Amino acid sequence: MNEVLVVARKEMMQIIRSKNLIISALLFIIVFGTISTPAFMAGEGNNPANLVDQLGFYLVLTLGIFTGYIFTGQAFFREKQDHVMETLLCTPLSLRRIWLGKVLGVTITAYLFTLLAACLIIGGASFASDTILLPGALVLIHILFIVPLFIAVAVGLIGFLQLLLGMRENQILNFALIFVIIMLITLTGELLGATFTVTGQFLGALFLLALALLSMTAFLTRLLDKERIITTIPE
Repeated sequence: MNEVLVVARKEMMQIIRSKNLIISALLFIIVFGTISTPAFMAGEGNNPANLVDQLGFYLVLTLGIFTGYIFTGQAFFREKQDHVMETLLCTPLSLRRIWLGKVLGVTITAYLFTLLAACLIIGGASFASDTILLPGALVLIHILFIVPLFIAVAVGLIGFLQLLLGMRENQILNFALIFVIIMLITLTGELLGATFTVTGQFLGALFLLALALLSMTAFLTRLLDKERIITTIPE
């Protein structure tokens, strides 16, 4: 486990030191966390308390996943491009431990940015409503426990694919993921509707789903092979 923590710490430090990554993540969070929130709250006849719960439920989750995606590129794709991955593969660490350490480091960093996004969303909603709005207890549980699990799921699956696929396939994958995540942000609020409320049963189902997906992705790492990864690294 110590080796996993060492890899996680390395990934966190590399992300923090990358000004481009930090600026990209902050801009994304600020744009979608502050500008879109007042527009969402502006509908007539909406219940502000219910709407801030919806924002805390789906927008925080979506921003967290996208932030994790931004940082995952540094931990997996960029390290393949820069041949850093070859050095890691020469260590005694197994591929699963390398993958787990990277997932842990990226998830922790992305979740810290996600908490910032949650504060901006709640602040923007309160400003738009001229009153202090706080999410309900179930939404807070969702943000504190379920959101980081889904970030880990997204980071783990994307990282697995970036290790498995070649560089050209990864570029196609990156374009598709950006499109899908942006579509999720713009459509999920409309699909939920103004009457949607978060329930304990629904959160329980999401928690079990996240654990199942994370376990499945960890199992899929058995398909990874050091020699295959090296053949996908450009010369």
